Amino acid sequence: MKRLEIIEFLKGYSIFTIIIYHFSQELNLPSPFDNLILFGGAGVHLFILLSGLGMYLSHLNKPLTYFNFLKKRVVKVYVPYIIAILIIAIISIFIPIYKNSLYTLGGHIFLYKMFDESIMSSYGYQLWFVSMILQFYIAFYAIAFLAERLSTKYFIIICSVISLVWIVIVVSLGKEAERIWQSFFLQYLWEFALGMVIASKLFKNDYKINFDIKPIHILLIGVLNCILYGTLAIKGGYVGKMINDLPSLIGYSSIAIWVYKLNIDKINRFFIFTGSISFSLYLLHIIILFLAKIYLDRIPMLAVITVALITTYMISIYYQKMIGKVYKIVNI
Repeated sequence: MKRLEIIEFLKGYSIFTIIIYHFSQELNLPSPFDNLILFGGAGVHLFILLSGLGMYLSHLNKPLTYFNFLKKRVVKVYVPYIIAILIIAIISIFIPIYKNSLYTLGGHIFLYKMFDESIMSSYGYQLWFVSMILQFYIAFYAIAFLAERLSTKYFIIICSVISLVWIVIVVSLGKEAERIWQSFFLQYLWEFALGMVIASKLFKNDYKINFDIKPIHILLIGVLNCILYGTLAIKGGYVGKMINDLPSLIGYSSIAIWVYKLNIDKINRFFIFTGSISFSLYLLHIIILFLAKIYLDRIPMLAVITVALITTYMISIYYQKMIGKVYKIVNI
């Protein structure tokens, strides 16, 4: 399967801004900067879309049986995830960053933590994403079944309605503040489905991507949608945060594409490289930040964050290489 430069760029861009968002929360920024950093967290929506795109593009190129699909996909996520969890759990024995228990550890190993709010954020609050993407893996063939039998229009409408119905259910039950409810895969089905539609079009057009919109118009679309996204997030509370996904995705993605279209070589190469180690960065950045805060507590927080960011990249490069060797052993 061909690797598209812009897709790798967008993966790297989204992961980088997510990390910056998480790290910036430690700075106790004054208003309005404390709200502006929310932009980085919007990267998760683009990453979900890219997950749907990559998964369906791979499926179109080389369809697998459901069992082989799960083996390939789950192992690719589960192996680096569980190794990271075990490392974090061992660290927590000696440095009390997280509370250790067999039940908590088992929740990650046997994946039941995605249904238990009390341990959903254990060993790192960012790890909710892993639970959600594994849910998509389990449901992928059912989603693909719909995509292959419906027109693009009706596929997107049905998936969007399902996401909307889930939001209504969560809000009606008063569960919008609980991660196991607000991060269930149905919440993001419409984004994942949109990625699948883009994948289908790429596959049919021999991977050709054409941008007919001028960069300044892309930027304008991005800014306007980010303003709408921010307004809903700040003024709408938990409900606003649950219904602002569309302007969040459009605004964030438009600005990311605008940055790519600037064609600044060093910036593009940096984000493309970041995309190549994106999952390792995502798994490890929070534990590295917490360790940096503990051992560098006498220096300014901005310096701590800088050291943590550089260290995260260095460790993630070696972690990605180690995982690559594991993939070879299990023939993935």
